[in-house]
Amino acid sequence: MAYLSCEYVENAVCFLQDSVMICCYALSIGYDGLCISDHYFGQEIDWEKVIEIKQKFRDKFSRNDIPKGCSECPRLKVKDWKNSDKFNYILINHWNNCNLKCIYCYTRDRKKEFKKEKPYKIIPALKDAVKNKLLTPDCWIDITGGEPALLKEFPDLMKFILENTTAIALVNTAGLNYSKWIRKGLEMGRVSPTISLDSGTRETYKKIKRVDCFNKVIRNIQKYKKDLDSVNNSLLSLKYIFIPGVNDNITELQNWLNLTGDLGVTNLKLEIEHEWYVKNRYVPDYIKEFIEVVKDYVHKNKCNLSYREHLVHYGYRDEIHYIDNGLWYNHN
Repeated sequence: MAYLSCEYVENAVCFLQDSVMICCYALSIGYDGLCISDHYFGQEIDWEKVIEIKQKFRDKFSRNDIPKGCSECPRLKVKDWKNSDKFNYILINHWNNCNLKCIYCYTRDRKKEFKKEKPYKIIPALKDAVKNKLLTPDCWIDITGGEPALLKEFPDLMKFILENTTAIALVNTAGLNYSKWIRKGLEMGRVSPTISLDSGTRETYKKIKRVDCFNKVIRNIQKYKKDLDSVNNSLLSLKYIFIPGVNDNITELQNWLNLTGDLGVTNLKLEIEHEWYVKNRYVPDYIKEFIEVVKDYVHKNKCNLSYREHLVHYGYRDEIHYIDNGLWYNHN
């Protein structure tokens, strides 16, 4: 049956710091109505209950009874949804600790507090989902939050994903801590890391990240990419978050593009800073022009380009794909 819905409502489950949600994208626009459990700290999951709750939301969407917080979401589309009980997207976002101090991060003024937090173990829930055959063969497992490579459970988590599922692991990492499991996953074509440099120079990196580790991150990127074929190489992404008043100038952007070329990175991502966008709700014309510069670069060098949450919400949805690494078409 064809109706207006989205992949999150239909096929996703999101593990957050203290809850389980159907969608965390809604949270980025201030809506928290798609909750499965609001007091979750690693307890055993009642998957039948989860599926029952998800089905209630599916039924609402199928009747065009779309919650106000979802009504303007750009991820909504009319499709013949299959109402499957399996998940093709699992978000793991239960971890805040990070060794950067990014000026745009919500943890920036509470680093000591977040550092003391001990995340619940996520592997038992994932093992149980696999045991109950709840993952689709082309599932994405998105690992984000703080710095995943600092998470004590991260090596075992990656090992479990690579050895017990066919999922692609999406890892959002600062790149400061090298992980042999990220490298192994790249070699297997099963891990797609995203590193948000947001700069093309050491000076601007220090200003944004508030640590002097630019050169170390570059060396780790080189180690991740070494001797990969062109498809697996394209699984590694560099991201540029436009931060008004900080890195929103053509010189810094061009330095970043030059750096991506020097590193041989062929998967680029763009975003605009969260707090600025939530407050202003528009993309300045000069940043639109910068996006066109990036698009020209991508076409000229036959790279891939995608946009992240707020740029997608604003209307940037026409991604550019020159290299088929399996990610672009996974969830069509």
